[in-house]
Amino acid sequence: MIGQMAIRTNPQRAMTSKHAAQALLEFALIIPLLLLLIMGVLDFGRAYFIKITLTNAAREGAYYLSYNPSDKTNCVGGVCYQGTIQAIQNEAYSIGVDIKPADITITNCCTAGQYVEVNVRQTVQLTIYRIFYGPLVLSSSSRMVVQ
Repeated sequence: MIGQMAIRTNPQRAMTSKHAAQALLEFALIIPLLLLLIMGVLDFGRAYFIKITLTNAAREGAYYLSYNPSDKTNCVGGVCYQGTIQAIQNEAYSIGVDIKPADITITNCCTAGQYVEVNVRQTVQLTIYRIFYGPLVLSSSSRMVVQ
């Protein structure tokens, strides 16, 4: 009886190792696609977060300028709108985004009863998007009536 057991091969065991190898190969083939998908979702989330931050910063700048129209004449070193720029940068920086003054555009300022428009833009280096398309430029605008 012992001799008979040694001669028999276990067909389930051979089948299991064959399936394990196949599963390992399938996993090795699918893991790059899964990682690409996960990185894409993370990039999309980061871009959305920055877009919301830019919208809040533009809104804060328009709000500040609509109640402080004299900020147009507040020029230091050739740069005007110091208070507005500072309000925009403070709003974005509190969330973790750094906006440079060159990325802020202010138009139609500062006649009472008319709107003022603040546009803020940011160039974002996303991981997956950069591979296929390059840097992504996000922007947001906000309009408010000057008081």
